[in-house]
Amino acid sequence: MLEKLARMLSRPPDKPDPMSRRLAMAVLMVEAARADFHDSAEERAAMCKALTEAFGLDRAEAQALVERAFAHAHEAVSLHEFLQVLNAELDPAGKRELLERLWRVAYADGRLDPQEEARIRQLADLLFIPHADFVRLRLEVEAQALGHGS
Repeated sequence: MLEKLARMLSRPPDKPDPMSRRLAMAVLMVEAARADFHDSAEERAAMCKALTEAFGLDRAEAQALVERAFAHAHEAVSLHEFLQVLNAELDPAGKRELLERLWRVAYADGRLDPQEEARIRQLADLLFIPHADFVRLRLEVEAQALGHGS
């Protein structure tokens, strides 16, 4: 038993699975979108666009990932495993990019429901994103989504 433990500790750590990060990000986008209990085509399209931009996926791959994320979000008891992956693999800039994408998904249908804002606030806290970034990114995305910014 001690030999087995020694072998496990002497092995180099496994490389993170990029699919787990992709899925984790997609699940958080699903959580933002379904916080208002309404699943819109605009929000799904925003998720696909965000995943395409973030990971260089083609349209079919992004749609498949979104469908997989909806299934995982529906079955998940907790978001802990997804948040753990993202907290381990994303630096602060990566977390801010994710937060911006969450805001884009929430605003995709032209409005922000209080439940969506509350869910994104909760996710930002669990990702250890400073509140100032939370507010700044919301205002930037809101201005763009509502046609008030560049």
